[in-house]
Amino acid sequence: MYSNGETGALSTALDRTSMSTSSEEGPSQLVLDGLVANELIFAVVGPVGSGTSEIAETLEELLRKKDYDATILKARTIIEEQAKRRNRPIKAKTEIERSQALQNEGDSLRRESNDNAAIAIGFVELIRVTRAEMQDGGAPENHKPIIPDGTKRAYILDSIRHPDEVALLRRVYQEAFCLIGVFCQEDERERRLRDEKYSHASKDVIKRFMQRDENAPEDYGQKVSEAFHLSDYFVDNTVERFIQNKEASPDWDLTDKLGRLVDILTRNKIIRPWPSETGMFHAYGARMQSSCLSRQVGAALLDQCGALIATGTNEVPRAGGGVYGGILAHNQSGDPSRMDDFRCFVHNKNCTNTIQQNLIIESLISSIEELHAIDKRKTLDEKKKLREDVRNSRIGQLLEFSRSVHAEMDALLSAGRNGISTVGTHLFVTTFPCHSCARHIVTAGVEEVQYIEPYLKSQAIPLHGDAIVTDPKKQHRSGKGETRGGNRPNVLFRAFIGVAPRLYRRAFFKDYEMKDPYTGDMVTTLGRPTGHGVVDTLKLSYAEVEVRLTHNLVKE
Repeated sequence: MYSNGETGALSTALDRTSMSTSSEEGPSQLVLDGLVANELIFAVVGPVGSGTSEIAETLEELLRKKDYDATILKARTIIEEQAKRRNRPIKAKTEIERSQALQNEGDSLRRESNDNAAIAIGFVELIRVTRAEMQDGGAPENHKPIIPDGTKRAYILDSIRHPDEVALLRRVYQEAFCLIGVFCQEDERERRLRDEKYSHASKDVIKRFMQRDENAPEDYGQKVSEAFHLSDYFVDNTVERFIQNKEASPDWDLTDKLGRLVDILTRNKIIRPWPSETGMFHAYGARMQSSCLSRQVGAALLDQCGALIATGTNEVPRAGGGVYGGILAHNQSGDPSRMDDFRCFVHNKNCTNTIQQNLIIESLISSIEELHAIDKRKTLDEKKKLREDVRNSRIGQLLEFSRSVHAEMDALLSAGRNGISTVGTHLFVTTFPCHSCARHIVTAGVEEVQYIEPYLKSQAIPLHGDAIVTDPKKQHRSGKGETRGGNRPNVLFRAFIGVAPRLYRRAFFKDYEMKDPYTGDMVTTLGRPTGHGVVDTLKLSYAEVEVRLTHNLVKE
């Protein structure tokens, strides 16, 4: 609360602010305008063979055309420099050996620093050094911040390999940070690595290299699959950019897709969401309703006109229809009585699926010991290691004992309860469907499924490859189940492309003028955002901004 004197000072300062338009003592918005950093930090993440460097180079070209001073910074540079500092420079005879050595050194850097974001810290240092060179032409002084001078700059980080790197960069650069996820079909990635990059490596060596890159078993290893789904924007780089004789492929559209992202972030033109982006945004909202102790998944079912039919979340089913947490409360707090809520976090306090998995593991180990007369006099550490090894096998991937209905099933059942046909619908789900949901999706007549997060446990394709395809060119649609042209109909499971749910509000929220208020004509230059735009990231900490905004009050 302000005292009477403080209230008077505040009133005087605000009166003076409303009259002035040219100095730091003028309108608060002008003060903030002068503190805008005008910097964007892009990072690219994608599995090996997806072409992250190609995406980085294309983005750099587009940003330069928008008058941004754009620079590509590579993770390889950081790893090689750190290896030299540790007196173990990377040496290799072949390209695959060099890539493996970089993997090893990256793992070592994370392990030895006890920080899985170690390479992201290297990116932060590269940004700092690059900014100093651009502004002052020299190296930055130790422990001295290099404050952005307001010039339009963009830093493109190629590439991200661990989710902790994303967390650090997003926390440091906040809304100026944008992660681009690069999707590419696995068979095409494998072909590129085999035929173009690692032509002397065997198929098995390349396969192991890809698996390690996607999801290494060590916590400090590369985990691209976990970092990928944290992206703000997704692109598909399956199509080759050039065809025979180095001619540009007419199907390669990454320049347009990345140009759309640049226009969204810089507010150069009016961009509206695709129906698929809205569908995934609905799925993401449904996801956050889940109280499952294992993971949150959301789904949204849309008809062929793009209208929302139903949403679903992975949650415990409730007698009478639906799931717990989906019934409106009858009390003022809005929270249903816990006496009527039988979700795991309320009553069981445990995950039934994990408990049943452990019982199976114990039974299996006991049976093996009995049948083969294995020495039971193991140390506690040996027994613990044995159980961990079994849990990390496919036994630890069993899904059958969860109490929750899966999000996809919740959406399909919700449509059924309301008497709405699911034939020809499109399903958006935050995670690739499991094989159990896949068979119900096929049976329900869903035409297409789009997903963000891969799900390594799913056996949907091996079990239902007759009914499911992952290549859009191989899909044969059947509006009401009939075949066309003699081809058997199938369901397309495809990776989601476009604005991710985490960027949706910033991308499409209307916080600027789009028309002249007097004539009604659409403006040729979009108005300034009122604070939600990514370009409004400030170059000072909020503690310093507080001083800039309130120093007049102190003078009074």
